Amino acid sequence: MNQLYEQMLKRRAYLERLQVEIMQSLEEAPEGKLRVSNDKGKARYYQIVDAKDTHGRYLSGKEQELACGLAQKDYLKKLYSKVMEELENIDSYLVKYDECTLERVYDSLNEYRKGIVAPLVVSDEVFVRQWEQEAYETNPYYPEEKVYSTKKDELVRSKSEVLLADMYYELGIPYRYEAKLQLKNGKIKYPDFTVLKTKSRELIYHEHLGLLDDEEYRQANFMKLDEYQRNGIFLGKNLIITYETTGCYLNVKEIKKMIEEIVQL
Repeated sequence: MNQLYEQMLKRRAYLERLQVEIMQSLEEAPEGKLRVSNDKGKARYYQIVDAKDTHGRYLSGKEQELACGLAQKDYLKKLYSKVMEELENIDSYLVKYDECTLERVYDSLNEYRKGIVAPLVVSDEVFVRQWEQEAYETNPYYPEEKVYSTKKDELVRSKSEVLLADMYYELGIPYRYEAKLQLKNGKIKYPDFTVLKTKSRELIYHEHLGLLDDEEYRQANFMKLDEYQRNGIFLGKNLIITYETTGCYLNVKEIKKMIEEIVQL
């Protein structure tokens, strides 16, 4: 789905919730409206109930709560007007917008033309398929350690990595296992998982630290994480970290929630 189109749908849903909230608040608001005057630098508040009354009833200091309620009411009415205006504009946009029109140009070609055309814009489905079919270099070190099979019919190094790989597979999130990554400084790393965030077409790197009880392993990985940070790969932005220790085991259920939030399924 086109990102702008999706953003419009999310914005519309937010405005509809805001519309309901404003209407409920206005139903509980006090009668009339507020008039504010400046008396030698001091604000004075008046409640106007009758439209013909341009002066209103003066609100003493003891009626400050009423003044606040009337001011809030006036603000909500103005906000409601803007909400309705924006909803109308979004609805007009959604009606006129032919979702993914640019992406459909390539999709509409026959297979023979697709084979010789270099598309500038493709649908998410085509982009994912091309990404998954691309050849890539994998970690060449200690291949004999890859002995655990995943649902994607690939071999990984630990049972925990099987759980993580199968999680991505079941969620339908495209990923690569131990794919080569060249950092900005030229150094080569092999993140455990390279995940494709389909909607934005960004890459997210996932490192699973499964032996944190081991001092040498821990220090080596902390140094790797520092290396990532120096090269623009930041935890919470484009880097996911999961971990295990003797007393802290892999919780795939909670990790799944985190992944769904980050990747925005």
